[in-house]
Amino acid sequence: MRHLIRVFLPLIAIIIFVRFYFANPPGMQPVGNYPIWLRDSSDRQTEQTSGLFFIGMYNDKKNFISCDDIGKINRIEVDESQLIPYPNITPIEFSDEVKTLFSKFKKIDMEEIVYDKSTNKILLVIEGHEYSSNDPMIYRQKEGVYEMTFNKDINTFDTLLTIKRLSLPKEIYTYTFDNIGFEGFSATKDFFYLGLENFQETDGQFTDSTYLYIYDRATDSLKAISTREFEISSISGLYAIGDKTLFGIDRNMKQMFRLDFDEDHNVISSERKLLDLILPGHKDMANIPGIAPESITVDNEGAFYVAIDPWLSFYKPDLAQRKLLSDENLFNFKKEVPLLYKFSNEFK
Repeated sequence: MRHLIRVFLPLIAIIIFVRFYFANPPGMQPVGNYPIWLRDSSDRQTEQTSGLFFIGMYNDKKNFISCDDIGKINRIEVDESQLIPYPNITPIEFSDEVKTLFSKFKKIDMEEIVYDKSTNKILLVIEGHEYSSNDPMIYRQKEGVYEMTFNKDINTFDTLLTIKRLSLPKEIYTYTFDNIGFEGFSATKDFFYLGLENFQETDGQFTDSTYLYIYDRATDSLKAISTREFEISSISGLYAIGDKTLFGIDRNMKQMFRLDFDEDHNVISSERKLLDLILPGHKDMANIPGIAPESITVDNEGAFYVAIDPWLSFYKPDLAQRKLLSDENLFNFKKEVPLLYKFSNEFK
């Protein structure tokens, strides 16, 4: 009997492991010695980074623009030729016109940023955050997509010059609230893709799904898609590759998803993958409370980059983990520095 137990126990353990592994596969692993802290050698950092867009290669560095939900926009250049990629962060200035408009906001809650090659303009998504959710007419006057022009060219600009709010169908704001808006946004020449953070009931509780809106820029028509069928509970970042493939971030589930469309933007396939949100230099430390993925972009080689907007109340390792972290890691947590991740495309 003991002999049988010795033989079958390992076999049972293997079967349990295999079943668990395929039911709960490991998440997508960061590549290229990522993640990195979004803080540079001059102590410049991003803060609560919610939007990220890859512009291209410039001076042999990966060139991004980002937006923070405290009303700041930065250029981020990452040198990946080094063993550990290192960022250089440059704040983008605002013209008097832009400053005047932003002065009317109680909070400039920036959520997404996109360079629109078809118009050579920057598209910025701002969430309504006026601390007055009982009166939607206040925050809905300011939430939405803004079009901005800039000086110089896209690789070297340092100032945003003009700004205007784009006119979109009123139906797109049906389920927005104060501090609940479009945290996912992407644009192609013909379409806008807007992801509502979450569909919330009137009691303000998060639900199991949200809405994706597809806006036809030529016809002004709008298509709304519930994400419940695709098990997407929230949308905090979007990136369209052409008009028929859309990648996104489900912050609440810490997942990346892919949706494929037909000609009429009906979803014909969907896929989701967990993200392993480890700490720099610690592959064994993942899913620290407060690490909230909120953006996605794709570089010239097809790799994904995901930045986090930390939930500051929880953004700290526990006591046991702190003993294992370097002084630099602890300092960056103290300064609430966001993290930048890089992932290979593991989708079919």
